[in-house]
Amino acid sequence: MAGKKFRVPVVVYVAGPIGFTLIESVAQASDFLFDHWPGNDSLAWTDAMKRCAEDGAADDASAAFLIALEGAGIGSDRTVEIY
Repeated sequence: MAGKKFRVPVVVYVAGPIGFTLIESVAQASDFLFDHWPGNDSLAWTDAMKRCAEDGAADDASAAFLIALEGAGIGSDRTVEIY
């Protein structure tokens, strides 16, 4: 599952000098959840991590990732076009 790409990449706005990161795959989403999540204990975080680890559809992992971001108040954008 980790090698699967999201149909639509997600730009996640993070604190720090860069200000954003591009998440294009299930593996990147899982890494972001693990590395940039204070506490790692919300139900949305747990569900997103579970969906990233399962052998299900990348769309399911993407949806859970977006719900977790929203629940934590982390900004994201799926309308950015990648060339």
